[in-house]
Amino acid sequence: MGGTESQIVKIGAIELDFSRGEIRRDGAPVAIEPQVFTLIAYLAKHPGQVLSRDDLIEAVWDGRIVSDSAIASRINTARKILGDDGSAQKIIRTIPKRGFRFEIETEPAAPPLPDKPSIAVLPFENMSGDAEQSYFSDGITDDIITEMSRHKELFVIARHSSFAFRDRDRPLCEIAHALGVQYIAEGSVRRAGNRIRVTARLVDALTGQEVWSERYDRELVDVFAVQDEITGVIVATLAGQIAHERYRRTTSLSTDSVDAYDHVLRAIEHGFRVEPDDNVLARQSAKRAVDLDPSSARAHAIIALTHLNEGNNFWVADQPRSFDHALVSAKRAVGEDALDPLAHAMLGMAEMWKNRDYVRAVKHLERAVELNPSGAYYRGIWCYILAFCGQPEKALEEIDLAIRMNPLSPGLNIGFRCRALFLLRRLEEALPDLQLQVTLMPGHSNALAYCAATYAALDRLDEARELTAQLARTTPNYRLSAVRRIMPFPDPADVEYFADMLEKAGMAE
Repeated sequence: MGGTESQIVKIGAIELDFSRGEIRRDGAPVAIEPQVFTLIAYLAKHPGQVLSRDDLIEAVWDGRIVSDSAIASRINTARKILGDDGSAQKIIRTIPKRGFRFEIETEPAAPPLPDKPSIAVLPFENMSGDAEQSYFSDGITDDIITEMSRHKELFVIARHSSFAFRDRDRPLCEIAHALGVQYIAEGSVRRAGNRIRVTARLVDALTGQEVWSERYDRELVDVFAVQDEITGVIVATLAGQIAHERYRRTTSLSTDSVDAYDHVLRAIEHGFRVEPDDNVLARQSAKRAVDLDPSSARAHAIIALTHLNEGNNFWVADQPRSFDHALVSAKRAVGEDALDPLAHAMLGMAEMWKNRDYVRAVKHLERAVELNPSGAYYRGIWCYILAFCGQPEKALEEIDLAIRMNPLSPGLNIGFRCRALFLLRRLEEALPDLQLQVTLMPGHSNALAYCAATYAALDRLDEARELTAQLARTTPNYRLSAVRRIMPFPDPADVEYFADMLEKAGMAE
């Protein structure tokens, strides 16, 4: 089994979910340390192969010096989790003087096909001969996904899962099987001077037949029209009841808007990483886009996101000022395009953080999901809002759907899920997700804080204090007084619980 195989594999009643760093037995998560999971995953990806001590050290410990007893301890823990033991060695066998061998062949655990037409849009290939232009072909793919996702008749796989197959070297039928879809769309973008050529094709992965293909040669100023045309044809092919129409933005486009579009793509790429340095780059790109095209709703929405990021992660000392700016930019975004789901999502977040207006927050996120029903990111933010607004149970119900839409879930959706679990005091369930989010998004201050608080609540104080110390070094504004003042939970008991656990973890007042 290679690294591009299914992200979820089965061993009897056990599922290994490589993307989430999780093991499930009969559908229920099993508590596991990240290093032990890495060991199991490495062995499971090489069934039947004898892996030496050096192989394990390189893959699991990054080549650091490790004692034989440490390796033996991790092997024994892995066996126990898999229902094996050192005597039986039915799953992990010790090969004397050589290493270890995973004895059981794993099988992919593909999700079932949805009841409605389902599609994954793979990253369009950049044929421009300039690697720096990849963000442009990625952006065209993003916009096709977004426009398709507006239609409830379709089940559309989210960007992060589709983009995991950027460097695809496997048959389309296998990719479709891994993502749980029937149709695959793929293509390429060649950009030269003021001309652009977009090729696209649609494949029925169940039969292997090409359903449709087309090539578009356009002046670069027509890029939005080209995207609309591609999207319209794909959607019409999949669901004949959808009228043949062109999907255009409601705001008028100027010649300069192509360059503005470039800057918006860069802003989105950096903003969603939720890292301090990336946040700065995201705002710079978004402001440049606004300079070129003041009507760009997406650019205003990303500016709002950057203010929300810096405020609710305590990257700045004056968090209320950041929320003021976020609200202004989010309102401008909705004013420029009332049909943009990102604009509504940012306005909902800003209403919550700035005004504690939970009704408006939920309303705007519901609108975002309505506008983009298969958009995992918007549904994820909806879950985020529901948890903050006192509805963590409902948030958990919805986040499962968001993760299904994005089976190779990024750190944000994982964070939305574990925050709801934390508020429900389901700490043992929350911890694996929090550990994974800290690994995936080390600059996300809230990920560190919630993980530290959870460790403290579970009386794992050494680990809690280690994270709190890291947070103090990287985000000195993240302090108990700020937490009590800023956190928007409607129930004061939730604010106090979070602050109390952080205090137990050693956070300063």
